Amino acid sequence: MAEARSMSAQDALWLTMDRPTNLMVIDGVMLVRGRPSWDDVLAVVRKRVIERFPVFQCRAMQGEGGWVWQPDPHFDISRHLRSVELPAPAGVDELEAYVAEQRSRPINRDRPLWEVTLVESVTLDDGSAGSAIVARFHHAIADGVRMTQVMLSLCDTDDPSVSAMVGRSRGDHGVWSVATGIAGAAAEAVIDGARAFAQATSSVMREGTAAVEAGLEVGLQLVRNPGRLIDAFDSMGIDNRLANTTGSVAKLALRGTSVRTVWSGKPGMRKGVAWSPPLSLPDIKRIGREHGASVNDVMLTAVAGGLRRYLHAHGDDSVAEVEWMVPVNLVPIADNLPEDLGNYFALVMAVLPLEPADPVERLAATRSRMDRIKNSDEPVLTFGIQRGISAAPRAVSVALTDFFANKAVGVLTNVPGPRSTMTFAGAEVSQVIGFAPCSADQPMTATIFSYADTITIGYAVDADLVPRARDLVEGTMAEVHQLAETSS
Repeated sequence: MAEARSMSAQDALWLTMDRPTNLMVIDGVMLVRGRPSWDDVLAVVRKRVIERFPVFQCRAMQGEGGWVWQPDPHFDISRHLRSVELPAPAGVDELEAYVAEQRSRPINRDRPLWEVTLVESVTLDDGSAGSAIVARFHHAIADGVRMTQVMLSLCDTDDPSVSAMVGRSRGDHGVWSVATGIAGAAAEAVIDGARAFAQATSSVMREGTAAVEAGLEVGLQLVRNPGRLIDAFDSMGIDNRLANTTGSVAKLALRGTSVRTVWSGKPGMRKGVAWSPPLSLPDIKRIGREHGASVNDVMLTAVAGGLRRYLHAHGDDSVAEVEWMVPVNLVPIADNLPEDLGNYFALVMAVLPLEPADPVERLAATRSRMDRIKNSDEPVLTFGIQRGISAAPRAVSVALTDFFANKAVGVLTNVPGPRSTMTFAGAEVSQVIGFAPCSADQPMTATIFSYADTITIGYAVDADLVPRARDLVEGTMAEVHQLAETSS
């Protein structure tokens, strides 16, 4: 049997963040036309996932030196790959309910942390017969970009210019070396404090409560005193652009928790999921051209407008802006994924304006805010903070993770997928959507996924805090249509 492999601190952090009310699992759905053969599905998953990436045959285990990936001596593909048929007649609404039910179910930690389900006999939005592939991967295996790549690598295309890859590198291929150096400096600010805490309290750790409280306080002081980060970058001789970026990150560290509103509270066990029919990508591009904005700007404006409509419908018109955590990939996308996959991304805070009411004016404000993030080094800095958090003692890392997570309503991902139609096990893929996990007390996560000249917008929510995810989808689609009406 192969030897166990050490797990990186960044990957292990996701295991410690797991909670019954918010699981650290990435959920993906592919809708396909027709009904692929079970034998073909089995062969594709075995060849393109299990045989290619050893981590899919490994359990997450705690060793003497920390978490490790240990080969599962009893690995059986039938424990991870299954088929189900929903009660007829099953359409997209019933499929959404099934995905929501799965989203609240933890993956068995005694086995490798993934599962794929073929949901047979689903009637698609256009009335045609179809099926769905529902994939669930624990975040400890890899980040959302790599997990989406894995899911799409199950597919084929007749277009040789299209590969099953998603995401784009940020800048040139040298960004990762820059990110690593900068992240190291940022991480030291947190790591040094964590080490000092560990040394100072080593003699009293057995006393429990006092030590934990001390650790939490040290951790919170680190993020409340971002001057240590600025000092670290000054010592490296970083230019003014990066110094200004550090200042913006420092302000984010001091920003309060997410605004209290109708969706605020403690999440429960029940989850909800909904996504839109495919929207025309050329139409979204046309809207962007009319207003000098990108597709991303248009869709973020629509998301903000959808949240605005939801709040107003529930009697809350006092919220002017909403914070989202947005993942940014830091490693150039390669033709071949590394065997060990892993997490290599940063989370930046995007504060989306809900006002003014006019969507065109709001689009201009959104574009301005996103341009400031694009022209900064905030992603590599926040990656450094993440590295520091992952290397801190568990009590500190959990407290810091919650501290940052509760500043946002949730995670908002924008995934640019393949531009040409693909097939899975011989069946045409009609739509793709995925959902990042929520953490701490976040009530929702949103995904914008482009595929084959279409865009899908989806929401996964805590059903106790947001009873109907469909309301958010419909509000966002209404905003897209209103923007389209303002364009010639």
